[in-house]
Amino acid sequence: MSIMSSPFKHPKSAIYTHRNGVPKRLVPKIGKAVFKQSLNTKDLREAKSLIIPLLADVDNQIRLAELQLTDDSSQELSLRDCQF
Repeated sequence: MSIMSSPFKHPKSAIYTHRNGVPKRLVPKIGKAVFKQSLNTKDLREAKSLIIPLLADVDNQIRLAELQLTDDSSQELSLRDCQF
């Protein structure tokens, strides 16, 4: 699980983005080292509210990748869970 992160303000455009690193052991499974997505806003208050569902999605993808590494077949996955 990740620690609550703050939106990152791009220095030139002033648009907030979400960045979250992927643990090194999971990079081959997930296919990228950093989750990065624009929040499409310049307002910090709005960016903080938009980042919450993104954090949940990233945590879910990291958790599922860890399950795949441990090969825990007792965990049922939905179709959404299997999409990276």
